[in-house]
Amino acid sequence: MDGDPIQDYLLNIIKIIILIVLMSIQEDIENTLEVINRLKDEEGVILVEGQNDIESLISLGINARIIAVSQYNIFDVIESISEKEVIVLTDFDKKGTLLFKRYVKELHSSGKKVIVIYYRELKKYLKKYITGIEQIYSFLEKRVEFEHNNDFV
Repeated sequence: MDGDPIQDYLLNIIKIIILIVLMSIQEDIENTLEVINRLKDEEGVILVEGQNDIESLISLGINARIIAVSQYNIFDVIESISEKEVIVLTDFDKKGTLLFKRYVKELHSSGKKVIVIYYRELKKYLKKYITGIEQIYSFLEKRVEFEHNNDFV
């Protein structure tokens, strides 16, 4: 940085901003991984919207029973659940949020214990990057790129 002092100053400001953004992304990734690791230990059934959501969760190492609900009547899905605990993991978009609220309400009405913390935490950490459960695996795979490219600043 042997150029103009103002340019050097602005370049340093830009580098700091980039570093802060990368640190924020890294923190969100670490928090997401923590949520996923806790989710791996759950024994309840997981409700998702579609088959791609199932594949993403399986790729993340989640072995619980997972049901894709998009093609089925909500009451038929609820009736088919023998587990006492149900985790609802719909997408973070408007449609997914409405579906989440509907399933939580109906599951509570049917006497099931509904675990919502995973949805809320994943939405909190991921909504600014992705909109769906099916995208979690590929997003986390990119974390390796962030870690390797984090030294450019």
